[in-house]
Amino acid sequence: DLHAVNTLLQDGGFGPHLLCSLIGFRGGEGAEGRSLALVYLYKRGTFYPFAPLPGDAEKRDNQLELQVRGALGDDLRVEKDLSRWFPVWGAPGL
Repeated sequence: DLHAVNTLLQDGGFGPHLLCSLIGFRGGEGAEGRSLALVYLYKRGTFYPFAPLPGDAEKRDNQLELQVRGALGDDLRVEKDLSRWFPVWGAPGL
């Protein structure tokens, strides 16, 4: 579904400006307001997890990101190049 939405955006002329899409998740009870996003890199066709730590500081939960990579690695094309796991601070839905 996500790829279909991105394809529609590309067909509408937004392709050169399309960098990534996010699917945001919020932690439930006992998760202390934590959030996680799966970032889809449209031009590469890969995903990576982005887990900002709660609070004002722009810090990431790298351990959680690697856990999510391990859990989803058999089901999604996870971006292997960690240098492409860019933070998306302030993204809507996070």
